[in-house]
Amino acid sequence: MLKNIIASSRYIVSAASLGAFISSLLLLIVALVQTVDVVGRTITNFRSVVTNPKELTLVLVTNIDLFLLSAGFYIIALGFYALFVDENIDLPDWLAIHDFDDLKSNLVGIIVVVIAVAFLGQVIDWQGGSDIAYFGLAVGLVTAALTYFITAKGVKAKKERPDGQDGPPPTGN
Repeated sequence: MLKNIIASSRYIVSAASLGAFISSLLLLIVALVQTVDVVGRTITNFRSVVTNPKELTLVLVTNIDLFLLSAGFYIIALGFYALFVDENIDLPDWLAIHDFDDLKSNLVGIIVVVIAVAFLGQVIDWQGGSDIAYFGLAVGLVTAALTYFITAKGVKAKKERPDGQDGPPPTGN
């Protein structure tokens, strides 16, 4: 009986999957509302936007960041579900999640893109000065560390697989 309870406890992670999915939807809705709002404000103030499109660009980059985060939360929701609830979920090949390291790698990839978009937002809003160099250096260091993390995990996983191929380890069937 204890074995059945512990084995069934993996479904608890479906709460994390649902939470990540709801977070994804919330971010998507906020980004869509903001996009509609900025389009409306752009149409009503078209001349001033044409004169100074920097603010519009910054708002749109911020919205893209929200869309990316929404997609990231969605991928995490799918990953939790695939890993803990139902491994037969139909996912595209580029989103194959066979183990927790695959999920972490997807998350790290999303983080790198979000950091890059945040840096782009800072560049667009930059007023001059050397402060952007420090921010850029910090972004570069974090990105390099995360890239190393993904690369090291990939190399380690490939070495651990008996056939040395990418993809999930053979099942032996």
